[in-house]
Amino acid sequence: MRRWGPLRWRRTHTFRTWAIACGMALAAGVASSLAAQGPRPAQIYVTGAGAELLTRGLAHRAPSGAEAAAFREVPAPALRNAPNSGYAQATLAPWVESNGWRFQRGLDKASYANLPAGAAPLAAAEAFAFGVDAILNPDPADVQELGNLLGFLNKQAQPSRPALANIGVMDDGSPEMGEVLNMLTRRNLLYRVVTRPDRQLDLTLQLGTPDFPRSAAANPSDLAARVREKLGDDKRLVRIYGTTSTIVRLTGDGKRSRLFLLSYSRNRIQQDVRVRLLGRFRPVTSAAYSGAAPEQQLVDVETPGASTEFTLPMFNTIAIIDLEPQK
Repeated sequence: MRRWGPLRWRRTHTFRTWAIACGMALAAGVASSLAAQGPRPAQIYVTGAGAELLTRGLAHRAPSGAEAAAFREVPAPALRNAPNSGYAQATLAPWVESNGWRFQRGLDKASYANLPAGAAPLAAAEAFAFGVDAILNPDPADVQELGNLLGFLNKQAQPSRPALANIGVMDDGSPEMGEVLNMLTRRNLLYRVVTRPDRQLDLTLQLGTPDFPRSAAANPSDLAARVREKLGDDKRLVRIYGTTSTIVRLTGDGKRSRLFLLSYSRNRIQQDVRVRLLGRFRPVTSAAYSGAAPEQQLVDVETPGASTEFTLPMFNTIAIIDLEPQK
């Protein structure tokens, strides 16, 4: 009598081993492919108020249940005449209400649940620039303009690159430190939150040290000025002129850099903004959202010394400039 059992087990076992190995190889290949592509761009979701944008393929349907619970509610971006808390002194300059510092602190899923009329396009641009997934609940009056802006952003979408900074901030998680981060963001002093001093950075802000006593956090405006003084303007990665209501973000991987400019002005329009970057770069592409106005390109591009300068004649809400190191 022929005995097939062991042979059949060996064949089945061999096939299963082969199938598992193939599956693992395929998974590894997919993972490698995804890793090569880098982090995906920010995803913009809209509630039922923006249903029209779903049918046009400009946004994703807002998640629900446990998936929606992962999104943290943030305030609408805005421009105020005074700060929204008692930590920073009011100045003659308008107060920019940006969520950039929250995103720098690690928040990567934002819910803009209460957006007054006029705020939704800037909220989308803010989330896009900082690489944050966001749920938008737009005012019905904003749906058309939000759709126009999302169409612009979708054309500029690409895997995000690491944020560039030369200031490290030891964040203790306190509300006071949150206001300090907010002020550094407003002043365009590019930083990243660190758990220990990093020698690759030019400056580390740690409260309780001789340079930055803990009492200094009581006035974030003065503390930000001290950070700027300690760093020195010649080491600032980005400087902008001609506006006090624009926030920048700079990303890069050594091969290409991307500069975002966000306008928080009341009408969202900025004109004749001069930009200075530390390092010599060649602008590869520039895209400035202009609403109904014709899009304008960079002018007066110069590379004085170890820096790069150019002017944006006009942009509305957001401008994006891709740069390559100049050899």
